[in-house]
Amino acid sequence: MELFTPESGLIFWMLIVFLTVLFVLWKFAWPSITKAIANREKYINDSVKAADEAFSKLETIKEERNAILTKAREEQNAQFKEVQVLKEKLIEDAKNEARAEADKLIADARKSILAEKEQALKEVRNQVALLSIGIAGRVLRKNLESDKSQMELVDQILDEMDTQKN
Repeated sequence: MELFTPESGLIFWMLIVFLTVLFVLWKFAWPSITKAIANREKYINDSVKAADEAFSKLETIKEERNAILTKAREEQNAQFKEVQVLKEKLIEDAKNEARAEADKLIADARKSILAEKEQALKEVRNQVALLSIGIAGRVLRKNLESDKSQMELVDQILDEMDTQKN
C-alpha cells in the first residue's frame, strides 16, 4: 500500500505548489475571471433591460397603431357619411333642376300650343271670312242683277245709316 501513502516531503512540496498556484490564481486570474463574470452579468442585465424596453416600446407602438387605425376608420366613416349626404344633395338638386326644366318645357309647350291654336283660329276665321265674302258676293250678284233691286239695296243701306246716326 505504499503506493497510496505519500511521503511527507511530497506532501510538503505539493502543498507549496498548490499554495503558489492558489496565490497566483488569486492575484492574477481571479480578478480577471470575476471581472469577466461581472461584465457578463452586466451585459445580460443590460440586454434584459433593453429587451424589456423594446417590448414596452412595441406595446406602445401597437397601442398607437390601434389608435391610428381607429381614428382612420372613424375619419373614413365620417367621409363616407359626408359623401352620402353630398350624393343625396346632388341627386335632390338634379331632381329639382329636372323638375324645373320639365315645368319650363311644359310651360313653353303650352304657350306654343296656345299660339298655334290662335294662329289656326285666325286662319280659320280668315278662311271663313273669305268664304263668306265669296258667298256674299255671289248672292249679291244674283240679287242685284236688276237695277230695281240695286236701288232698293242702296236705299236700305242709307236708311240703316241714318238710324244708326240718330
